Amino acid sequence: YPTTRAILTLGGLDGRPLNKDYLYYIDWLEDVMRILDEDFIMMVWNSWNNRNNFVFCGKEDKAWVIWDRARTHCHDFWIHNLVNNSVLPLTPAIKKWEKPLCGSMKINIDATVFNNKTSFGVIIHDSDGFVLGGGGGFKDEEMIMEWTELYAFEEGLKLARSLIIANAIFETDCASLMNRFKKRKDDITIIGHCIKETYKTLEMFTTADVK
Repeated sequence: YPTTRAILTLGGLDGRPLNKDYLYYIDWLEDVMRILDEDFIMMVWNSWNNRNNFVFCGKEDKAWVIWDRARTHCHDFWIHNLVNNSVLPLTPAIKKWEKPLCGSMKINIDATVFNNKTSFGVIIHDSDGFVLGGGGGFKDEEMIMEWTELYAFEEGLKLARSLIIANAIFETDCASLMNRFKKRKDDITIIGHCIKETYKTLEMFTTADVK
Protein backbone atom coordinates (compact mmCIF):
# COMPACT_ATOMS: atom_id res chain seq x y z
CA TYR A 1 0.00 0.00 0.00
CA PRO A 2 2.28 2.80 -1.25
CA THR A 3 -0.08 5.64 -0.25
CA THR A 4 -0.39 4.39 3.31
CA ARG A 5 3.36 3.93 3.52
CA ALA A 6 3.88 7.50 2.27
CA ILE A 7 1.42 8.85 4.88
CA LEU A 8 3.23 7.03 7.69
CA THR A 9 6.57 8.31 6.42
CA LEU A 10 5.27 11.90 6.40
CA GLY A 11 4.12 11.34 9.98
CA GLY A 12 7.67 10.52 11.02
CA LEU A 13 7.70 6.74 10.69
CA ASP A 14 10.70 5.28 8.90
CA GLY A 15 13.44 2.71 9.32
CA ARG A 16 12.73 -0.54 11.18
CA PRO A 17 8.90 -0.36 11.48
CA LEU A 18 8.57 0.02 7.69
CA ASN A 19 11.35 -2.31 6.56
CA LYS A 20 11.56 -5.10 9.14
CA ASP A 21 9.63 -8.37 8.71
CA TYR A 22 7.42 -8.91 11.77
CA LEU A 23 6.18 -12.33 12.79
CA TYR A 24 3.09 -10.91 14.52
CA TYR A 25 1.08 -7.84 13.60
CA ILE A 26 0.76 -6.76 17.26
CA ASP A 27 4.56 -6.43 17.48
CA TRP A 28 4.51 -3.98 14.58
CA LEU A 29 1.67 -2.04 16.22
CA GLU A 30 3.59 -1.72 19.47
CA ASP A 31 6.67 -0.33 17.70
CA VAL A 32 4.59 2.13 15.68
CA MET A 33 2.60 3.35 18.69
CA ARG A 34 5.81 4.08 20.60
CA ILE A 35 6.90 6.39 17.80
CA LEU A 36 3.67 8.04 16.63
CA ASP A 37 1.43 7.72 19.71
CA GLU A 38 -2.14 9.01 19.08
CA ASP A 39 -1.14 10.42 15.67
CA PHE A 40 -1.01 6.84 14.39
CA ILE A 41 -4.71 6.18 15.05
CA MET A 42 -5.71 9.39 13.27
CA MET A 43 -3.47 8.60 10.29
CA VAL A 44 -4.88 5.08 9.96
CA TRP A 45 -8.44 6.41 10.19
CA ASN A 46 -7.85 9.00 7.46
CA SER A 47 -5.97 6.47 5.34
CA TRP A 48 -8.92 4.08 5.58
CA ASN A 49 -11.33 6.85 4.56
CA ASN A 50 -9.11 7.59 1.57
CA ARG A 51 -9.18 3.93 0.56
CA ASN A 52 -12.99 3.85 0.79
CA ASN A 53 -13.23 7.00 -1.32
CA PHE A 54 -11.05 5.35 -3.96
CA VAL A 55 -13.02 2.05 -3.93
CA PHE A 56 -16.51 3.56 -3.93
CA CYS A 57 -16.02 6.97 -5.56
CA GLY A 58 -12.89 6.51 -7.65
CA LYS A 59 -11.25 9.46 -5.89
CA GLU A 60 -7.92 9.26 -4.08
CA ASP A 61 -6.09 12.09 -2.32
CA LYS A 62 -2.34 12.61 -2.25
CA ALA A 63 -0.45 11.31 0.75
CA TRP A 64 0.49 14.80 1.98
CA VAL A 65 -3.20 15.86 1.86
CA ILE A 66 -4.21 12.89 4.02
CA TRP A 67 -1.37 13.51 6.47
CA ASP A 68 -2.27 17.20 6.75
CA ARG A 69 -5.92 16.29 7.38
CA ALA A 70 -4.93 13.79 10.07
CA ARG A 71 -2.66 16.35 11.76
CA THR A 72 -5.50 18.91 11.73
CA HIS A 73 -7.88 16.41 13.32
CA CYS A 74 -5.32 15.63 16.03
CA HIS A 75 -4.95 19.35 16.73
CA ASP A 76 -8.75 19.81 16.89
CA PHE A 77 -9.08 16.96 19.37
CA TRP A 78 -6.21 18.38 21.41
CA ILE A 79 -7.99 21.76 21.65
CA HIS A 80 -11.30 20.03 22.43
CA ASN A 81 -9.75 18.05 25.29
CA LEU A 82 -8.34 21.23 26.80
CA VAL A 83 -11.62 23.15 26.60
CA ASN A 84 -14.17 20.43 27.46
CA ASN A 85 -14.52 18.18 30.47
CA SER A 86 -13.71 14.51 29.97
CA VAL A 87 -16.59 12.07 29.58
CA LEU A 88 -14.81 9.87 32.11
CA PRO A 89 -13.70 11.93 35.12
CA LEU A 90 -9.98 11.96 35.90
CA THR A 91 -10.80 11.40 39.58
CA PRO A 92 -13.20 8.44 39.89
CA ALA A 93 -16.27 9.16 41.99
CA ILE A 94 -16.49 7.18 45.19
CA LYS A 95 -19.46 4.85 45.05
CA LYS A 96 -20.85 2.94 48.00
CA TRP A 97 -23.83 0.76 48.75
CA GLU A 98 -26.79 2.73 50.07
CA LYS A 99 -29.33 1.39 52.54
CA PRO A 100 -32.95 1.23 51.35
CA LEU A 101 -35.70 3.14 53.13
CA CYS A 102 -37.13 1.66 56.31
CA GLY A 103 -39.53 -1.15 55.44
CA SER A 104 -37.98 -1.81 52.05
CA MET A 105 -35.59 -4.54 50.94
CA LYS A 106 -32.84 -4.04 48.41
CA ILE A 107 -32.13 -6.88 46.00
CA ASN A 108 -28.73 -6.51 44.31
CA ILE A 109 -28.24 -8.65 41.22
CA ASP A 110 -25.25 -9.30 39.00
CA ALA A 111 -24.25 -11.73 36.29
CA THR A 112 -21.31 -12.62 34.10
CA VAL A 113 -20.37 -14.93 31.23
CA PHE A 114 -17.18 -17.02 31.37
CA ASN A 115 -16.09 -20.18 29.56
CA ASN A 116 -19.44 -20.50 27.75
CA LYS A 117 -21.30 -20.42 31.08
CA THR A 118 -23.57 -17.77 32.55
CA SER A 119 -23.33 -17.23 36.30
CA PHE A 120 -25.46 -15.00 38.48
CA GLY A 121 -25.59 -13.78 42.04
CA VAL A 122 -28.36 -12.26 44.16
CA ILE A 123 -28.16 -10.75 47.64
CA ILE A 124 -30.94 -9.16 49.72
CA HIS A 125 -30.44 -6.54 52.45
CA ASP A 126 -32.91 -4.86 54.78
CA SER A 127 -32.93 -1.16 55.73
CA ASP A 128 -30.30 -1.80 58.43
CA GLY A 129 -27.94 -3.44 55.96
CA PHE A 130 -28.41 -6.96 57.29
CA VAL A 131 -28.37 -9.79 54.76
CA LEU A 132 -31.73 -11.57 54.63
CA GLY A 133 -30.92 -13.98 51.85
CA GLY A 134 -29.05 -14.59 48.68
CA GLY A 135 -28.16 -17.10 46.09
CA GLY A 136 -26.43 -17.81 42.85
CA GLY A 137 -26.08 -20.34 40.14
CA PHE A 138 -24.83 -21.28 36.71
CA LYS A 139 -26.38 -21.89 33.33
CA ASP A 140 -24.59 -23.83 30.60
CA GLU A 141 -25.34 -21.23 27.97
CA GLU A 142 -23.44 -18.24 26.62
CA MET A 143 -25.57 -15.11 26.28
CA ILE A 144 -24.96 -11.46 25.47
CA MET A 145 -24.72 -9.16 28.47
CA GLU A 146 -28.27 -7.76 28.47
CA TRP A 147 -29.78 -11.26 28.34
CA THR A 148 -27.42 -12.35 31.11
CA GLU A 149 -28.44 -9.47 33.37
CA LEU A 150 -32.14 -10.05 32.61
CA TYR A 151 -31.70 -13.71 33.56
CA ALA A 152 -30.12 -12.63 36.87
CA PHE A 153 -32.95 -10.15 37.41
CA GLU A 154 -35.56 -12.89 36.97
CA GLU A 155 -33.72 -15.07 39.50
CA GLY A 156 -33.73 -12.14 41.92
CA LEU A 157 -37.49 -11.81 41.44
CA LYS A 158 -38.00 -15.47 42.29
CA LEU A 159 -35.89 -15.17 45.44
CA ALA A 160 -37.70 -12.01 46.56
CA ARG A 161 -41.10 -13.67 46.08
CA SER A 162 -40.00 -16.76 48.03
CA LEU A 163 -39.15 -14.52 51.01
CA ILE A 164 -42.55 -12.78 50.74
CA ILE A 165 -41.05 -9.32 50.40
CA ALA A 166 -43.62 -6.56 50.08
CA ASN A 167 -41.48 -3.50 49.26
CA ALA A 168 -38.57 -4.23 46.95
CA ILE A 169 -35.82 -2.22 45.30
CA PHE A 170 -33.95 -4.12 42.58
CA GLU A 171 -30.52 -2.81 41.76
CA THR A 172 -28.33 -3.72 38.77
CA ASP A 173 -25.10 -2.32 37.35
CA CYS A 174 -26.20 -2.90 33.74
CA ALA A 175 -27.09 0.56 32.37
CA SER A 176 -28.30 -0.75 29.01
CA LEU A 177 -30.79 -3.07 30.72
CA MET A 178 -32.05 -0.16 32.82
CA ASN A 179 -32.53 1.93 29.67
CA ARG A 180 -34.59 -0.88 28.18
CA PHE A 181 -36.73 -1.02 31.32
CA LYS A 182 -37.40 2.70 31.05
CA LYS A 183 -38.24 2.49 27.33
CA ARG A 184 -40.00 -0.88 27.44
CA LYS A 185 -43.27 0.50 26.02
CA ASP A 186 -41.53 1.46 22.78
CA ASP A 187 -39.16 -1.52 22.60
CA ILE A 188 -40.32 -3.96 19.89
CA THR A 189 -37.32 -6.29 20.08
CA ILE A 190 -37.43 -9.83 21.46
CA ILE A 191 -35.63 -8.83 24.64
CA GLY A 192 -37.98 -5.84 24.91
CA HIS A 193 -40.96 -8.22 24.91
CA CYS A 194 -39.33 -10.37 27.61
CA ILE A 195 -38.66 -7.29 29.73
CA LYS A 196 -42.33 -6.30 29.51
CA GLU A 197 -43.38 -9.76 30.68
CA THR A 198 -40.82 -9.67 33.49
CA TYR A 199 -41.92 -6.19 34.54
CA LYS A 200 -45.48 -7.42 35.02
CA THR A 201 -44.17 -9.61 37.85
CA LEU A 202 -43.39 -6.46 39.84
CA GLU A 203 -47.14 -5.97 40.28
CA MET A 204 -47.04 -8.78 42.85
CA PHE A 205 -45.15 -6.47 45.23
CA THR A 206 -46.80 -3.69 47.24
CA THR A 207 -44.11 -1.33 45.95
CA ALA A 208 -41.27 -2.13 43.58
CA ASP A 209 -38.56 -0.10 41.91
CA VAL A 210 -35.67 -0.92 39.60
CA LYS A 211 -32.43 1.08 39.72
